[in-house]
Amino acid sequence: MTLKKSTYLLFFVVLLVVIFLINKTIQSPKENSNDVTIGYDNSIVIGSDNSKVEIIIYSSLTCPHCAKFHNDVLPKIKKEFVETGDAKIILTDFPLDLASLNASKIIHCAKDNSKIKLLDAIYEKQKIWTNGNNIEAINGNLKKIVSDLKINNFNFDECLNDKVSEKLILEGRIKAQEKYKVDSTPQIIINKKKYDGPTDFTNIAKKIKKLI
Repeated sequence: MTLKKSTYLLFFVVLLVVIFLINKTIQSPKENSNDVTIGYDNSIVIGSDNSKVEIIIYSSLTCPHCAKFHNDVLPKIKKEFVETGDAKIILTDFPLDLASLNASKIIHCAKDNSKIKLLDAIYEKQKIWTNGNNIEAINGNLKKIVSDLKINNFNFDECLNDKVSEKLILEGRIKAQEKYKVDSTPQIIINKKKYDGPTDFTNIAKKIKKLI
């Protein structure tokens, strides 16, 4: 990504700090941070609630490793474990910069099946849309992806400026850090436990098979 990283990373960090301070202000003094509950309001859930294995995947849409995982590994997990009813996948945002935050807001503005369709396109074309000299150019690249998919009743600019969605995404990121110590992407959580092993299909499959 060729935009001026320092400027936009600083802006992104400021957003996180503001959300964090708001949460601390309204949090009960007796609340234990170890009991933080992760909310999935802005997550994409694939699979049955009756599955034995729950897999949370924290990812950033500008992260190359996340794109590789989503494009190459996730389809295999879905085929072998989700379609059989053994596992449920929860795709959750953990934006690492302003561009990924904006992309997350755009995805969650989509409805029903359009959401996963847009997510797939954003990962497949990651190298294209992240190639911009500034955030405006990158937003323009994202807008073209939405336009090419011909998603109905989609107001790109309105979605991009959706502060409610932005707050949910950033709050989820903070809670992920508090609950699971997430600090990089992709980060996988299997049945509420942080998985720090290799993120290739073979090793993840071994872990899942032990739980079903």
